Amino acid sequence: MRITGGEFGGRSLKVPAGEAVRTTQDRVRGALFSMLQFELQGAAVLDLFAGSGSVGLEALSRGASRATFVELAPRHAACLQANIATVGAEARCAVVKADVYAWLATAAGGFDVAYADPPYELGAEKGYARVLALLAARDVVKAGGLFIAEMKGRQSPDASPLWDLVRDRVYGQ
Repeated sequence: MRITGGEFGGRSLKVPAGEAVRTTQDRVRGALFSMLQFELQGAAVLDLFAGSGSVGLEALSRGASRATFVELAPRHAACLQANIATVGAEARCAVVKADVYAWLATAAGGFDVAYADPPYELGAEKGYARVLALLAARDVVKAGGLFIAEMKGRQSPDASPLWDLVRDRVYGQ
């Protein structure tokens, strides 16, 4: 896997071994960041269920000022730390080793973009309504900010009175 564009474009990233991490495909990340290109300059980005950190690192590569990664699995967090070091972005990154739901319940605000890519089973089981509610209740994402969720193609986005659906795209599964 590699960073698809920007400052770190072409750099290879490590992916934790095993099936627990499902990385966001290069073409999906490319499409996502094409949509976000005008939202990222100077943005504070939150990467939830971060895994290898490819999305948050791609955001930094394309102009975000800082990224916070939340990942519970120690092996995944170690891989994420190595990827941050590979691109030399330590000063612009924070890695939080915690359960996303527990962390969000106490999180401080200030993010322009939040991205969540939980394991598909967890996303299908818990949905995103709880994440959306916690993000709003704690003002984790600034007014006018964006929340992006990656989920199975057949799963529909959860409706929330506090959020407006801007786009819904399907890429494979």
